[in-house]
Amino acid sequence: MNFKTTITALISSAALSFAGETELADMSPAEGAVPIFDGSSLDGWVLTNADQPWWSVKDGSISGGSLEKNVPFNTWLVSEKEYENFELTFQIKMIDGGAPEGLLKNSGVQVRSHHKGKNVTGYQIDAGPTHPKQLVNGGLGYWGNIWDEHRRGPLVTAENQELLKESVKQFDGWNSYKVICDGKNIKTWINGILAHDYTEPDAKIPANGIIALQAHKGGKFLAQFKDVKIKELPATADSTKWGDPDMSTGKKKKKQKPSKKTKPTTTK
Repeated sequence: MNFKTTITALISSAALSFAGETELADMSPAEGAVPIFDGSSLDGWVLTNADQPWWSVKDGSISGGSLEKNVPFNTWLVSEKEYENFELTFQIKMIDGGAPEGLLKNSGVQVRSHHKGKNVTGYQIDAGPTHPKQLVNGGLGYWGNIWDEHRRGPLVTAENQELLKESVKQFDGWNSYKVICDGKNIKTWINGILAHDYTEPDAKIPANGIIALQAHKGGKFLAQFKDVKIKELPATADSTKWGDPDMSTGKKKKKQKPSKKTKPTTTK
């Protein structure tokens, strides 16, 4: 049975799980979308000195990581421009650099995020194979998850995992992503299959920010990106922005422990 026949059969058998998404989505860029990668340079993107050695343009694609050296820390390629509501499409391919075994090979794309120094904070639309020491999503890996970088950690696990496992190319093949951020909602498809439909419950989480490409700390690998295009959508009235005084960090406040020098007051 070929891939097209297999995926059609799986979609038919899993229609109820799609919550209305019963057919493959159109993965072509939206009408009026503009490229934010010109295919030959990193113009329009920001690199810190630490990130510089890990990013380049190879064969018409943005490449992050290395096939010769282990990636020593999370490294980022950050858009100069900030976005709020938009439809983003891109293709991503993971290339395995081989040994040493047991090290994570992972990537992702940050949206509505904040960049300061070496850190990027915000939503990451995850991409990458299963952890070498832990089976993730039954072997699907991290594809389609949302990780809230430097904020709340694991946020959303991919939907339709069996369909995605049939479709996703773990290494050495291109995967098509579509991400729509509109108001409080973030929706993602991979290769036409709905990966998540997430609505942010915290109204004070910033709804704008940079886009950033990641090569995660780990082993020898390349994360490659091409056909990166975006169409901006109308902004949401009164949405929270990065830097607003009442914005939410998303982090739970730690309970203060009683001082060791002061005994708590008790009454009978």
